[in-house]
Amino acid sequence: MNLSGRWHALVADDEVRRTWLDDDLDDRDWEAIDVPGHWRSTPAFAEANGPLLYRTAFSHPRPTHGERSWLVLDGCFYQSDVWLDGAYVGDTEGYFFPHSFEVTDALAERDDHCLGVELTCSHPSDLAAKRNLTGGLQHSDMLDPDWNPGGIWRPVRVERSGPVRIRHLRVLCQEASVERAVVSVRVVLD
Repeated sequence: MNLSGRWHALVADDEVRRTWLDDDLDDRDWEAIDVPGHWRSTPAFAEANGPLLYRTAFSHPRPTHGERSWLVLDGCFYQSDVWLDGAYVGDTEGYFFPHSFEVTDALAERDDHCLGVELTCSHPSDLAAKRNLTGGLQHSDMLDPDWNPGGIWRPVRVERSGPVRIRHLRVLCQEASVERAVVSVRVVLD
């Protein structure tokens, strides 16, 4: 199930953090923001350095017996903490690496859900002390030095699997000819 689309977002502060995960929170006054996207592409956040609080509500059928469910964030730029229905799911770091979290139990409890992501992309004041591995996307002679690429910049989705899934698969061709090939396979199951 694709969760990309229009979400709601707000610059984080301590007061909002107390209630932003409540199911009954009225977020209609929050800014609409596109996921995937960089937050500075939204005029209200054009000068923001974060952190931002992202929210979306969605309905999802409960998993059936033997079925598992996974929340997959394909790219959060740069660090995030993730909650589903007010419960902490996990954290992400790194913008090109997808992160997945098992959410079977949370999705089994009810049909309507609230997904919250607190996202930060710290802007280094001293480039020699930079902590984020962002390459040329946060520091480049071709970019405005004040630009911040933060955002949920790749799709978000819920995936389903059976009782076992392939977490990682690697196939490496070690030798090949017209007649035959020697390959090694590494599979990590979950």
